[in-house]
Amino acid sequence: MPLLAMVDGVRTVSTLLSDEQWQSLRTDVRAGRCSVRLPYCGVVAYLRTSKLGVRHFAHRAASDCASHSAETGQHLYAKNIIVQAARAAGWDAEPEARGEGWVADVLATGGMSKFAFEVQWSAQTRDQFEHRQHRYAADRVHGVWFTRYERSVPLPRRDLPVFHTAFAADSVTTVVNGTAMPLADAVIGLLTGRIGFRTHVATGQPAITQVSCFEYPCYRCSGVSLFWEVEREVIDGPCGTRAEIRHALIWAQDRPEARPDVRRRVAMEAGRLGVPLANLGSRYSATARGSYTAFSCPSCNALFGDWYLREYVMEARAEDAFLLVTFPGGGGRIEQPHWCRDAGQGQCVDREQAAALTGGPDLAPATHRHR
Repeated sequence: MPLLAMVDGVRTVSTLLSDEQWQSLRTDVRAGRCSVRLPYCGVVAYLRTSKLGVRHFAHRAASDCASHSAETGQHLYAKNIIVQAARAAGWDAEPEARGEGWVADVLATGGMSKFAFEVQWSAQTRDQFEHRQHRYAADRVHGVWFTRYERSVPLPRRDLPVFHTAFAADSVTTVVNGTAMPLADAVIGLLTGRIGFRTHVATGQPAITQVSCFEYPCYRCSGVSLFWEVEREVIDGPCGTRAEIRHALIWAQDRPEARPDVRRRVAMEAGRLGVPLANLGSRYSATARGSYTAFSCPSCNALFGDWYLREYVMEARAEDAFLLVTFPGGGGRIEQPHWCRDAGQGQCVDREQAAALTGGPDLAPATHRHR
């Protein structure tokens, strides 16, 4: 059921005709005043309207045409949505377009850029996606896939955009980065750049760092000091994507607890509580059979081994006996590939902008006391 036909030799898309033009064409065909043939096979076609109200062309005689495969009414409906959306975005759009070894449901062209939109109605393996995508890439065409099968959707990749698409009686919705939207909005977003691939989440500001502080009695001198653990760094992107880095390191040479901004922030809490800050530096440990960045007592210099601190942290958390400190700090981006959608708050900043971030203002931190 193609949308495209040759009307007196002119390529014509059925759904781009007005009601008056469609009726006029139907009248002319019945009166024999014009010729309507399907492209590629040259078979005489007639005008028809699907149950979903989509005007299209069809073979006059039933046949197993190698140039035009059978389509469901919903597939046809989705193709029409894509054509209309692409044109609304200012792009030329032609259904059933062909190239070297490929046939696109809809080919959208804007300047030198070409997008082939595929409504993948049947199940397709990852290898089949890859194979067909390579054919598009060979012709400098960007393939975009809308599949009914959620299990067919790969992890987000710039070179293989595949989105789960659900078909209802009279609507088609597409899931982009966990958000369902009308298929037309997804097409317009992809063509206008309001939906774009990002390897990371970034806002233009540093991540939010969460640090837990613990009062620890030295096993040797019984003096109490404050040691700390960076739990995670979090960035909530403008597109709604949350990315985080969780930390739970033992016997590490390089650990986030040693960051200068973390040290400064924890020192503020230690001063406020009137508790000395534990030392943090390279120490040798027989348990670890080597040196690592470790905490130690500020009074007697006894090593606070990571293995023992881990057990202490688990018990303290179970009793809510710790201080949680939250403040802006750390990197300006967290790696997390995703399809970034501008829903009114913008998109994650690009790689160059995110890499240039060195920190933000020293904002008043949020502090929550557990006891």
